[in-house]
This record gives sequence, structure tokens and C-alpha cells, in this order.
Amino acid sequence: MNHWLVAWRNLMRRKLRSFLMIVSIVIGVASTFAVVAAVDSAEKAFPIFLKNAFGKADFNINGTEAYFSEEVHQDIKKLESMSSIAVLKENTNIEIEGANKSPIQKRVVLSGYSDLDTPVTGFKVVEGSLNNGGAVITDRTARVWKVNVGDTISFKTDSGIQSIKVSAIVKYTVELMGPSSWSMANYHPWSVAVPLKVVQDWYRLPGKIDNIQVKVKDVSTLKTVESQLEQFVKNYDGIYMQPVVIDFESTFKTLDSFFLALYIAGFLGIVLSAFIIFHSFYVSMKERKNEFAVLKTVGYTPSDIRAMVLAEVILISILGTTIGLLLGYAFGLGLKSLIFLIYSVYEGGMVLMKGLILSALAGLLVPILAALYPMRQAVNVSVIEVVKENRATAFKPSKWLAFIGILLIASGFFIKHLLLIVPLMIGIIFVFPYLFKLFEFFLKKVVYKPLFRFSGELAANNLNRNLGRTSMTSVILCLGITMIILMSSLNSALLQTYEKVIYSSYGGNLDIMFHHVEKEDLETLKNIEGVDGAITYSMQSVIWSLGDQKRKLPVYGVGEEWIDRFSLFTSPDMSNSERIKQLQSDEILLDKISYDVWGGTFGESILLDTLQGLKAYKVVGIVDSMKNSGYGAFMKEEAFKESFGLKYERNALVIKDEDTSPLELRKRIFDQFGERIEEMFGPEDWVAVIKATFTGSFTIINGLVVLAIIVSGIGITNTLLISVMERIREIGMMRAVGVSRRQIVGMILLEGLGIGLAATIIGSLFGILLIYITSTFLEVSSLTFDFGISWGIIFATTLFGLSVSLISSFAPASRAAKTKLSEALRYE
Repeated sequence: MNHWLVAWRNLMRRKLRSFLMIVSIVIGVASTFAVVAAVDSAEKAFPIFLKNAFGKADFNINGTEAYFSEEVHQDIKKLESMSSIAVLKENTNIEIEGANKSPIQKRVVLSGYSDLDTPVTGFKVVEGSLNNGGAVITDRTARVWKVNVGDTISFKTDSGIQSIKVSAIVKYTVELMGPSSWSMANYHPWSVAVPLKVVQDWYRLPGKIDNIQVKVKDVSTLKTVESQLEQFVKNYDGIYMQPVVIDFESTFKTLDSFFLALYIAGFLGIVLSAFIIFHSFYVSMKERKNEFAVLKTVGYTPSDIRAMVLAEVILISILGTTIGLLLGYAFGLGLKSLIFLIYSVYEGGMVLMKGLILSALAGLLVPILAALYPMRQAVNVSVIEVVKENRATAFKPSKWLAFIGILLIASGFFIKHLLLIVPLMIGIIFVFPYLFKLFEFFLKKVVYKPLFRFSGELAANNLNRNLGRTSMTSVILCLGITMIILMSSLNSALLQTYEKVIYSSYGGNLDIMFHHVEKEDLETLKNIEGVDGAITYSMQSVIWSLGDQKRKLPVYGVGEEWIDRFSLFTSPDMSNSERIKQLQSDEILLDKISYDVWGGTFGESILLDTLQGLKAYKVVGIVDSMKNSGYGAFMKEEAFKESFGLKYERNALVIKDEDTSPLELRKRIFDQFGERIEEMFGPEDWVAVIKATFTGSFTIINGLVVLAIIVSGIGITNTLLISVMERIREIGMMRAVGVSRRQIVGMILLEGLGIGLAATIIGSLFGILLIYITSTFLEVSSLTFDFGISWGIIFATTLFGLSVSLISSFAPASRAAKTKLSEALRYE
């Protein structure tokens, strides 16, 4: 006996049902493969990208003034075991003939390097040469500017219009980061690299630099080189050394929760596929019990029947898994690209092996596990019981399972982690039959019977007749609805919290970064039309020794006389000025994220790298801030300058008057200072970045949940098709006594609608419960959110769930309506 041929024929007897099972496996396998591959790729690529982007140099030599002598670099070059380059950056505007662009779109950061072809720069050449003495631009910039190697580009400088040929085009890199289009140039400047001498000549800064970057030739000599440089900088006034520290945790601090939510959403598809497989085979075994009884009478053993059914499951699994892996690879590429785009990562390949193995195992084993119980039912069919004409027993929900389900749901109140979703959803599955039965009673009495009369009453009776089947189908959709309400509401709530904190702790309406602030700049800034107030402040990324690790900690020098108006943070128990006034020279305030990273308690000290070496600062308070994504520290500006020695400031905070828009403010300030401005960033920009990141992240998660909901739609179609096939004689009798096709269609559609209504309403209630529970513990970037319900999200999700259930009901309703009376009355 060829089990495989028999299995194939059995599957072809119910082509649509088999097709729907395969589709559900395809979606589950594809979503699992895509999520695992994309997350693994991101986890591998992000640290490498950060190292390549921001860690090409191992040490930086900076000055306490805006510039220092190039002779320092000449002396460093004499030291062994290291490579180094001197850098001088200035701001300019590109001159492009015939380009109708505003001055703000033409901003360029011009970086002069003492050597363009070195491991410290690490430029990857696409075309041209780094040693021809010309300008170096990225392939992205070359594409927008429409220039090639050998073309001449011109800039507006202190010496007038200056021109230089493009000698090399390199791959996009952080050192030469720039916008992707002219429209994006309204928000970000372009970047061009040129020989150091060019910048010095154009800006009349002979022998001046503002930074030296050092890279060790052998990693094993890192500590030795660090000691050399520490001794070296002591021989010069006005310079200091900082190790290049890459803080992966603070840079991508929201990724763990995001990846966990992705995993939950991705695996939801394969879990729901298992429900559909179980349900379909369970019904199939019930339908074919006469067939199994006959097979036993002609000599088939239980092992033969088990092998036959197992072959059907394996065939479906292989087909679904194969197609799912192919689609999952394509889906994974798109998902990885989207994740990289959201988090501004520009390189990294696909990591496939783990995702391939897990999704293949899931696609092959989950259907088999889901079919074990139905297979057992087929094997245990009794010939004697089948010969007897027994009526089917009604489904009775298990009270013990319901009790366990209630305990699992209750456990969610004590689990302070996003993984609480898992026991809560299992609990929903266990208690759902009772909830569905209660809902069906309410639906029949209040809605279906009064509004739809005959069709409504029949639909409600049919839902209750096969309670186990319909409740199982409904719970699949319910889980998807619960997840999408949770994720959409989290997105909305967190964005509102971020926006509130950003506007209260940004320090004003605009934060401007200059190359350096001249003495007269502040007064000039205050006199610009639309400016209601301005102040300059100091900020330095300081090396923070945390145990045996080194991190970068942005430290702000704050004045008590201006901090109330230009609020860089909010203090819960006193005014900002009072908080700063109480600080001693060796005391510091941490915001929530840096406080959590530190892990100490008030009164203990942290170690910061100052001009005098490592110095302990007592932590005396915690504040709320969204500067630098909410990761930083604050101290008195006098203590700041004493500790870190900066004799110039780069940043200015501006408050606008009520009649001036943020865009007008930027244009007026840029018209005044022009290319001296390196960056202008306002709270609305930061809100936009946060919205793009969070909305993009949650859109990916919701997209995966939508796939799971599509799987639930397949389950509804499958259930109603099975129901129609079982009731063909009944439908025939109804047609014989005068029930119209329209009434038959209405009855089936109302059954599907009832399944969808129960799922959306119960799913919405559990979604609201999850929102409440997560609001008690969930933190993103140390920000919590208040419990609240977005009725817009509830309405949209309910509409979507009902639409899925109705659309899924059309095919079964059409099949029921097209059933010929003569065939229906002959059907066995």
C-alpha cells in the first residue's frame, strides 16, 4: 500500500480545506523565518556598524580652545605603534549653478584631513583616488549633486568662492554623512572631505587643527598606547586625550523590547497555524470515521491508519514549509532593510541559519504535533460504535481548563515583563469557550433574533451547536485582536509621553550648535526678530568609568540663573534653579537612564575622566530629561569648566516669541549666522524622529500581527466550509420548504459575523487589560506611560476584525447558496 499516494488523494478530496491549511503554514513559517533572520542580522550588524562608523579611531586628542597647533600632530606622528590624522572642520555653502536651492539646503561640513588614505578614515573607494589632492564625497552625495570624479565643485568660504576637483567617490560613511535628497537637506548638512591644507588656506587658519584621531596598529598594545598618550598630552597646555568609547547599550537601548515584541508577533503566526491544523484534522477525522471503520473491517491495522493520516500531515507540512521558507527569505530581506532604515544602520548582511532551522522545524513539527490528537481519534475508531446510529455528543467546555485559564490570566498582574503576554494568551484560550457561550446567548437575545429574525436565530443556534469548533476559531482571531490593540496603544501612549517630556526638557524652541561661539554671538542672537531669549551652555561627552567598563556620558554645565527658563531637565521636588544652586563642585545630577545604568544609590560617587585625571562626583539627585535621548548628567557650569577645561561653548538655546513659527525662527537665525551653524535642532524635530522610529517599529510588529489575523480569517473560512458541508442535507431541506438563497447566505454570513464579533469584543477587552498591566511596569528609555484607552484604535481594530470575519464568510456562504437541491438531498 502506497501511503503517500493515498494521503495525496485524501487531501485532494477536500481541495479548498487542504489549500487553506497549507496557506496557514506558509504564513506561519514565513513570519517565523523573517523575524528570526531579521533580528539575528540586526543583532550581529548593529555593533559592527557602530564600531566601523564611530570606532575607527581608538583615541581622540581635543583642545580646550576652538583650535590648537598642528605641531601637536607632528609630534604624535613620531610615536610608535599608532597611526594618526589631524582634522580641521569648518562650515560652508556649496555653490551650484542653475540650482534653485535655498542657502539652508546648501550647507556643507568641510572636513580637512592630514591624510585621506589611512585606516583611521577607512574610506572605501568606489571611483577615483584618495591621493590626488582633491575632494572626497560619498556615492549618495555624488548622485544628488550629479557630479563625477574630475568634476569641479565650489564653496563659499572666508576667502571668497573656492573651487576644487572631485578626486574620489566613496561608499556612504558616517564621517561623510549627508542627506539623501535636496528636500532632506533642509534638515541635515552635506559633508565633504578635502586635504587639511585646503581648509587651512580657505579659512586663513595656517597650522591650526581642532582634533587628532589616533588608531593603534596592534590591538594588544592598546593599553600601552593609552599610557603613552596620557603622558604626551601633559606636555602641552590646552589639549586632552579621550578614548573612543562605543556604548552599545545606550545607543540601541530600546531594541531588546522591540525584538521581543517582534518574536512574539512572528511566532503568533505559527501558533495560530497549529490551531487551524488541529481543528481541520479533528473535523476531518470525525467526518471520515465511517471510512476508518470500513478500512478496519478489511484488514487495516491501527498502525496503517496512523501512517496514512501521518502521511497527509507530512505532505501538507512539507508543501507549506517549502513555500513558507522561500517567501520568508524575501520577507526577511524586506524586514531587515526596514529595521536598518528605522535605526539608521547602513550595512550588514543576512544571518539565515538559525532562522532557517527554527522555521523549518516549526513548519514540519508543529503541524504534526497539532494533528496528534486527531490522529489518535482516527486510530481509536470503534467499528461497533460506527455501525450503531449514534447522535453526536454536544461539546462541553472543561471546567478545570477554565480554572487554570483564570489563574494564568491573573498571573499577568504579577509578571513585570512583556512575556506576560504568553501566559495571558494561554489563559484566554482556556476560558474562551465559556466567554463565547455567554456572548452567543447575549448575541441571540439582544441582536440576532430582534434584528434578523429567522436567519439570525438559525445563525445563533448553529454557533451554539458546534461550540467547540466555533469558539476555537473565534479565539484565533481574538488573540490577534488583543495583540494589535496592545501594540497600537503602546505606540500611541509612549509617543504622547515622549512628546510631553521632550517639550518640557529641551531647553527652549531651538538648540543651535556652532563650531564655536564668539563673544558677540549671544547678543546678536538675542537681537534677531522673533527671538524672545537666548543663552549659551557647555556640553562635553566625558569618559565614565563604570566598574571595568568605560562609557561616554554627556555632561552639561548649567547656570542657576537661567535653568528655570531654559529648562534642560525637570526636577520633581524643587525648582531647577534651586536644584542647581544646592550643588557643590564635586556633586552631579543624573537623569533616569544614566542613573539606571549606573546602578548606585544617592550619596555614592561616579568616576569621570577630567583634565586632572579620574575624579569622583557624588550623585545627589535624579532628574527627567530628553537631551541626548534622556542619557546625560548635569553639574554647575563653574565646576564643569574647572573639571573639563573647555574655554569655549558651542551650543545656544533659543526661545521664540508667540508670533514666530519654528521654521521662521530657523530661517532668520541661519540668515544671520549662515555657514557658521553646524546644526539646528528643535523639540519638534526630536518628536518627529521619535515618532518615525516608534511608529516604524510598531508598524512592523502590527504588520506581523495582521498576518496572524489573516491566518485567523483562514480558520473562519475553514470552519464555515466544514459547517456547510455537514449541513448540506439540512440546507437542502430548508430550500425545499421555501427558504431563499438570500436567507441561506445571510445565515452563513451572520455565523461568520458572530465569530468575528465575539473575537473583537473579547479581544478588545483583553487588549485593554494588557494595556493596563503593561502601564504599571513597562519602561522605554526610562519613560513610563499612563493607562489610557484610544477609542480610535479600538474602533479601527474592531472594524478590521469584523471585516476579516465577513470576508472570510463569503466563500462558504456562496457555496451554501449554490448547492443544488437534488444533490443536497442525496448527500451522505
